[in-house]
Amino acid sequence: MTTLRNLSTTKYLYYYLAATINYTGFKLRMSNSRKKLLLALTVNIFTLFSNPSFATCTSSSNAWPTFDVGANYVPRNAPVGSVIGVYHRSFHHSQDLYCKKNDTFEVLINGSVVSGITMPSVDDGDYNIKATIVKTNIPGVGIIVRSQGLLGAASVFETIPSNFPYPPFNLKAKGAFGIPPGWWTEFTLVKISNDIPMGASNLTSPYSIVKYMSNGENVTSIFVTGSVVRSECSLPASARIIKVPMGNIERRQFKGKGSKTETNEFQIPLTDCTAGTYPNQSWNFYQNSNATLLLESAKGSTMIDPANGILGLTSDSTAKGVAVQVLHKDGITPMPLGIPTPITKVKDGSMSLILKARYIQTSDSATGPEPGIANASANFTLTYK
Repeated sequence: MTTLRNLSTTKYLYYYLAATINYTGFKLRMSNSRKKLLLALTVNIFTLFSNPSFATCTSSSNAWPTFDVGANYVPRNAPVGSVIGVYHRSFHHSQDLYCKKNDTFEVLINGSVVSGITMPSVDDGDYNIKATIVKTNIPGVGIIVRSQGLLGAASVFETIPSNFPYPPFNLKAKGAFGIPPGWWTEFTLVKISNDIPMGASNLTSPYSIVKYMSNGENVTSIFVTGSVVRSECSLPASARIIKVPMGNIERRQFKGKGSKTETNEFQIPLTDCTAGTYPNQSWNFYQNSNATLLLESAKGSTMIDPANGILGLTSDSTAKGVAVQVLHKDGITPMPLGIPTPITKVKDGSMSLILKARYIQTSDSATGPEPGIANASANFTLTYK
């Protein structure tokens, strides 16, 4: 396309000059002045090259590449606004770019615009102010484009838009410049809703994500492929209700308020787990996929001391002055109640969340709690973030 345009321009220049010479030759015969001939030629050639119809940035080779961003993992319950995969993943162009004075350059993005998304604070959070997020073909996944490779050429453009280098934007060259091969465009995937499907979803589109245009001509376009994989586990039906045998405890085992019994271990089994790999981005809303547990009181049990994992007895219990304390795997650290608490990183395949429980005296009686049935109940909710 570039070669044809250049040939057409050359041909047009040839005939234009021929007409000028003939016309100026007529003036030469009238004025008999060689100086006027040269002056007329100079003025007309300058006018030809200043014609706005030729103000188009060009490249030695137009290209429409496909950029594979690979597999990108996101925990099922990661907050909306989280970056999925590598932040500002760079695609390096193999083509050069040349613009002349007054050439216009436009960068466009394809997709439906998403608003109201707040991303984590990084790079002074400029994308929360400047960037446009557009939907991809994957529900719940958006994408940001940044023309970072043009920053070095910003000084040769006229007025720079406030959202630069995040498209869409228009630029106009105030002088000739060239960008060698290796300039780059960056892509960031963003969670825009909780609708990301289970498993792996392929990122595809018949349309390019970003277009670099000049005077209506497509200089280059980039297609993006890859996948987004939701990290999580399955809870077997047999584990919907978990009973923890506490045994028969004698009253004399308690030694006053706050005294405790030995711990009893219990497990929440998980299957079909997908862990995933994650870049080192400490500023993001998540750094790994963690199995997170929320315990809430049920069947009349009350949260007596949520921070220390102390759960009151059910309404049908007959014992008095005693409660159940839930602990982490180490049998020492209390498991908080009423707030989601990370338990462990997700591992591929099958795994179990290990917790422990024990009785704790809550009464001031020196002789221990009043004997009777001592049951406690809690609902548990699993999330991954």
